Amino acid sequence: MNPELIRHGAAAMLGGGIASLLRFTVGAWVIHLFPNERIPWGTLAVNWMGCLFVGLIYGWVSDRWFMGLHMKHLLVTGFLGGFTTFSAFSLETIQLFRRGETLTAWGYVFASVAGGLVLAWVGERISMAFGG
Repeated sequence: MNPELIRHGAAAMLGGGIASLLRFTVGAWVIHLFPNERIPWGTLAVNWMGCLFVGLIYGWVSDRWFMGLHMKHLLVTGFLGGFTTFSAFSLETIQLFRRGETLTAWGYVFASVAGGLVLAWVGERISMAFGG
């Protein structure tokens, strides 16, 4: 196997491992704060944070020569891939629909997608404003 590819994979694995633990911690903290909520705030929080972070990273690194593929795999593929969760969002949405909470389910979908897009854009704008 190509040594460069192995280094990219190791960077993604390191970022993903750290982020998975952080994602668990944030989710547990949010559930502790809102134990009886029907809305999956923990997943929404990490996905929104991930969208903001990817915008910040993209705006900051888009033209930086020193930001090699290793760091991109560490931060974006690994860290943000391990931190955010589309699969949990999908399952939680299906569960809301199955419980008959149609309005809540559609609100969750809208908040997740529209909120994520807005936060990624805001992150990029913030990063660019500070010299990205």
